[in-house]
Amino acid sequence: MEVHCFFCKKDYSITRSDPQYIKLVQNRGGSYVCKSCNQSMQRDAQASTGLHPDQIDAYDKFLK
Repeated sequence: MEVHCFFCKKDYSITRSDPQYIKLVQNRGGSYVCKSCNQSMQRDAQASTGLHPDQIDAYDKFLK
C-alpha cells in the first residue's frame, strides 16, 4: 500500500507487517506517520515531560 507521511510528507510503501497497516485499511481517511517521525515525536514528548513510556501504568487509563 502506498502512503504519505502526515508530518514529513514523504511517500512510503507499507506491507501488512507495518503496525499501522490495519488501521489504514479500515479507515482510508486515516493518517500515516512514518517510523522516523514517530520516534522523533516520542523523543520530544519524553524530553518535554520527563516521562518514559515504561513509567506509565498501562492499566491506569482504565481507572480514570
